[in-house]
Order: sequence, then structure tokens, then C-alpha cells
Amino acid sequence: MTTIEAAQRLQPVEQLQLIQELLRGLQQGYQQPGDAIPSEVRRAAPVTDLADLATDFWPEDETADDINDYVARQRAADRLSDQ
Repeated sequence: MTTIEAAQRLQPVEQLQLIQELLRGLQQGYQQPGDAIPSEVRRAAPVTDLADLATDFWPEDETADDINDYVARQRAADRLSDQ
């Protein structure tokens, strides 16, 4: 039986616990001594109200489709530059 098959036989809660343990192990494996965040780095406070993210910079004559088209073009250009 493969590891995946064994994991699929677990109850959903057990699967989540397994994932959490794997993530914990990965985090510990990637953290090296001295990897502490430098004191000059400041963390942003978590967003607690989505209204704080609202802005009024979007031009009135542009639609949501315009931004979707722009993002699609940017992604296509990025894919071409990655090749």
C-alpha cells in the first residue's frame, strides 16, 4: 500500500492532523539557525476590516472586464518570458 492510499483510508480529521504534522516538519526543516526575522523588518498588522482595503482610484470609464483583460495579457506575457 502506498503512503497516499494509507492516508486516504484515514478519517478526514486524521488526514488534517497528518497534513498539519507534515507542514510542521517542513517548517522546521527549512528554518535554519539564524533565519530569525531581522529586527529592522516590520510586520504589517493583519487586516480585520475589508473596508480598509477599499479605494477609489479606479477610473470610472473602465470596467471589471478591462482589468480582467489586462491581467490576462500580463499573465500571457509572463508565461512567454519564462520560456
